[in-house]
Amino acid sequence: MASEERDGWALLAGLTVLALLLGSAWWRSAAPEPGPATSAVSASVDLTPRNWWVDPSTGEARPVPRAGRDAGASFGPRRAPRAEPDRSVVIQVEDDGTTRVLQMSHVVWRERSRLTPGAPPVVRQVRPTRGDHYRLSVSCAGDGVVAVLVSGVGDDEFRRALRCGGQLDVPVVGGRGELVQMRFVAIRGRAELDARLEALY
Repeated sequence: MASEERDGWALLAGLTVLALLLGSAWWRSAAPEPGPATSAVSASVDLTPRNWWVDPSTGEARPVPRAGRDAGASFGPRRAPRAEPDRSVVIQVEDDGTTRVLQMSHVVWRERSRLTPGAPPVVRQVRPTRGDHYRLSVSCAGDGVVAVLVSGVGDDEFRRALRCGGQLDVPVVGGRGELVQMRFVAIRGRAELDARLEALY
């Protein structure tokens, strides 16, 4: 009986070693090859700056670097204002050089629509008077890509493509009484659009 028990333990030990060797070989073959790191573009990547300076005399909005990079150089010795990490910040520069973060006062309109390629664009508009400041916030759900086009905010039309799952914030500042038009078009796939125009003060 002792020899049978010893043979059983030897067989069990042999099978354990074989299982470990096979598992090790599998892990080595399944491991990624070493090399330069690559990064995939996430759905929430937007190419627009998240922080903006607003000059009250001209209404010009200038992008500033994201916090953590060159924010200290952009704001000088003053500390950069804090904001929610998932929202853009619009900063107004007063005539005396002081700055303040514009806050949301209310939602002017909200658009929720289903967009598909080939369908007519969804169009919304606003006519800001002098000194009016807005933020257009756009997101979508689904597997699509939405083109966001804003005209009437300057010499050039603002155009961006937003992959669903991400968010895009566009400052519409320094109203001059001209009509600002916002169009939303599905480029690819289906998209459940959620866009809103927020009044800032």
